[in-house]
Amino acid sequence: MHIESHKIPFTIFLLLLYISLFFYPYSAQAQQGVIPLKVAWKEQRLSVIAEKAPLSDILYQISCQTRIEIHGSERLQEPVSICFSGLTLHESLKKLLAHVNYAIFMKAASHGEILPRLLIIGRRPVSSLESVVFQEDEKTEGEFFYNNLQGLDLNMRLVKIQELLEINHPYIEDILYSATRDSDPLIREIAYKQLHERGYRSVAGLLLNDSRSTNTDIRKTAISLLGELFGSGELFGSDAMEILKDATEDDNTDIRHMAFSQLSHLSAQDGLPILRARLTHPDPEIRIMAIEAMTSKGEEFALEAARVVLHDSDELVRSKAEGLMYELEARKEVREE
Repeated sequence: MHIESHKIPFTIFLLLLYISLFFYPYSAQAQQGVIPLKVAWKEQRLSVIAEKAPLSDILYQISCQTRIEIHGSERLQEPVSICFSGLTLHESLKKLLAHVNYAIFMKAASHGEILPRLLIIGRRPVSSLESVVFQEDEKTEGEFFYNNLQGLDLNMRLVKIQELLEINHPYIEDILYSATRDSDPLIREIAYKQLHERGYRSVAGLLLNDSRSTNTDIRKTAISLLGELFGSGELFGSDAMEILKDATEDDNTDIRHMAFSQLSHLSAQDGLPILRARLTHPDPEIRIMAIEAMTSKGEEFALEAARVVLHDSDELVRSKAEGLMYELEARKEVREE
């Protein structure tokens, strides 16, 4: 193959220029004892030289030059030594994140340009797990992130959630909202409480809605937290009281117990109209729950409940009332001695 001789010097000149621009800073930094890191982005190709540079720093430089948004990289502080040139962004990320699970979200901007986002999910001991998602919903990242945790057992999900809370992950709000739908009640409870502690006001509406969910498990968790999280706040108004009123007649026995327990732990007068009404409920089991809830509010209300059901048609209810009356009388005699 014939190559024109006058083109050879120019080609060599370009090669030398590339080497001097890209590799000389690396040598100079090494001689000065500075951690060398060089990232170049040209014609949609990435080149990286790093010698024991934190992976988070490398990703930051890549983000600055390529305009890709990177979230969660601050945890990747391990030193990395690597050298490559002329790779696509996708190829570069696969090389750099060989032991990291991550997702790339591709979203079209208003002018039609595809803007990628990189979400770091967590480390992986063997090889990385990559997912590419074409994004339409703003909250897809958080939901996608939590879905990746669903394959883990309960203990590992708890550990991962704790890690995300400690670093205040950029999508922690969406992750916690997704966790309120977890199959395990402990994780659902943690998610509700963390949303409340972090001041996300929308958790109040979520809790009220979930208290009416057709899913028994979700309904149970939400009702169990109504009084604990919002018993003294603005949320605990007519809507919450109406939910607890309905829950005292729920088909699920556990939910009925939780509703009465929530009512019993409110301030003395709160919830009393509901409890008084339930003392005459057709179901004797509900009447007994109402007695126990009023007893928890104090002797004054215990005595009131006992007097209402003292001549109840159900033997168990009458027995409960008689035993309560006896106990209250015994306490009174002790105090008078």
